Amino acid sequence: MPFAALHLKNSRFGIYSNAEGDFRILKSPVFKTDSLVVTCIGYYSLTVAFTSLASSGMNIMKLVPNIYGLHEVKVTARKKRLSSELIIARAIRNIRKNYPDEPFSFVSYYRDYQKDSTNYLNLHEAIIQTLDKGFSWPSDSNRYRLLDYKKNTNYVRKDITPYYDIPETDHSDKSFKRIPHAFVGDQYGNEFFVLLAHDSFRNYKKRTFSFVDTLTQNFIKNHWFKNPMGVYEGSTLLYKIEFTAKNKVTIDNYQGAIYIQPDDYSIYKLEYSGYYTDSEKRRKDIFNIEIEYGPVKEFNSKMFLKYISFNNTFTIPDTTDNNFFKILKSGWWQNKMKPEERPSTILVECNRKIDPASGNKLENYIVNLGKTQAKITHVKVDGSNIFVTVKIANFWTSQLDSAFISVKNIKDISGKFINERRALEYRQFRELFVQEYNKPLEFQDSCFIEAMPLEKNCISSSGISGRYWMNTPLKAEQKVDDREKH
Repeated sequence: MPFAALHLKNSRFGIYSNAEGDFRILKSPVFKTDSLVVTCIGYYSLTVAFTSLASSGMNIMKLVPNIYGLHEVKVTARKKRLSSELIIARAIRNIRKNYPDEPFSFVSYYRDYQKDSTNYLNLHEAIIQTLDKGFSWPSDSNRYRLLDYKKNTNYVRKDITPYYDIPETDHSDKSFKRIPHAFVGDQYGNEFFVLLAHDSFRNYKKRTFSFVDTLTQNFIKNHWFKNPMGVYEGSTLLYKIEFTAKNKVTIDNYQGAIYIQPDDYSIYKLEYSGYYTDSEKRRKDIFNIEIEYGPVKEFNSKMFLKYISFNNTFTIPDTTDNNFFKILKSGWWQNKMKPEERPSTILVECNRKIDPASGNKLENYIVNLGKTQAKITHVKVDGSNIFVTVKIANFWTSQLDSAFISVKNIKDISGKFINERRALEYRQFRELFVQEYNKPLEFQDSCFIEAMPLEKNCISSSGISGRYWMNTPLKAEQKVDDREKH
């Protein structure tokens, strides 16, 4: 079960499973008389004695669905049926009432990694303290301390750029990561801030992500909503309202579900995903987001963040691919029939036959003679060669000697673009799991996270060794080995 909540019954210390249902917990003598309680929206809770857990290998726990019924719940107020839109509108209007308005803090386990089809890559882990001024303040007024940080070298590390290709920036080189049908801002180069920008509840007055946009203004008008279904969080009934983005807003597919408690209209959870259909009619993910909040009894049952998970598909060029469509060489072409004439045509030799429709377009070429751009008068494609003729009447010989041609948007006869290497597809994950709320910390050395990558930030020293731990994911081979044993 993805993102199941796990806490120790007596100590109340909690962690969360990841998107694959995996989690780790410390083998501590302090927990011997304790029990592990597992909960997940839509399932009965499960309680397991800590001493019954195997200390090596994998413990497999199964949760049983707890659904209100097969039929839609009857949503009534003052004897009138409430629409899903009205329920959500009330929930959004009640955010200031249901979520902490006064300053609060929490400590979380953060991780950032990529994944290929099976393996975790470039795993970074951290323990982070959040100092939040309350929901009456904008989220960018919050401050954060880095309590621990490491690059986990037990997992494969690959040289993948941290930067995305962003429109109207210098992040446009072929080596940058590209997200199909979307883009992600870099939040001043801080990967942790990128994740926080996608919390649409904490940022309910700010733009977060499409097509939630600004929650208070755009969420309802951008989506179609189904009638509520009943699911349980423990003994608490929640309305699960599924939705899809309106066709007039997007040609891609965006869908999800929002979970609302019907008594006070507090929002417990938001699931949101986007995908498109490729040329071969296959579903291709764009991004997935899960955000969950829950009431904390110690703080008047106000709704506090439990976790946020954001992942997106991206592609990068395969640097080992040397068989892509490319230019082999270029230079002035001398007409053998008229060798005395000054050359005015550049011959571009490629490694594949060229698509004439794209190859014959003048706008796909730029010719610079020295520091001056020359006027192109004619282009002709002949197999794997391109002849580009320019007007050279007013140029000196020295300028002709420094001729340079750039080519873009032309294709070979199989439809591959020039200089386009084979693409490698990965998924980027950023996740934050809260472990503790409003507990005081004393610091020997304290500093706040700045707008730069986490690995470049300083670590605040607080003498909290063992109080928080990194819920490092299980490796693929570990899961396979242990499941074979069962």
